[in-house]
Amino acid sequence: MAIDDQLFALWLVPPGALEDPVGAFADLYTDPVTINGVPMPVSALVDRACSLHEAFTDHELEIVDRLETATKLTVAFRHRARHTGVWHTPLGDLPPTGRMVSGLGIDVLTITPDDRIAEIWVLADELQRILQIQAV
Repeated sequence: MAIDDQLFALWLVPPGALEDPVGAFADLYTDPVTINGVPMPVSALVDRACSLHEAFTDHELEIVDRLETATKLTVAFRHRARHTGVWHTPLGDLPPTGRMVSGLGIDVLTITPDDRIAEIWVLADELQRILQIQAV
């Protein structure tokens, strides 16, 4: 299975549905993994996944484009989901609206020789999603 397929499959499942969420993430990510220049423990990724699934349901991911080299994988993708729980954002906590939201994301992943993700540069259009639920 391609690493981006593994990545999206992992993030589409609520961590509570996994037998060992930290182990599942550690199979795919180094510990720590560097995200936008900041080292982050795998347990914090699990916390992020929990927050995502607490705020959103009915997830859909569509790969828009991908580019792979020997040590890098860049994936542009569209994420759609229904806002059904409290969403913790830089603008504050947003109560559920039931609306479907869609946003584009780009992940630039550095892959280790043992096929784990060591570094990620993430660009996500969170403001567009917030505007879709008419929070601002």
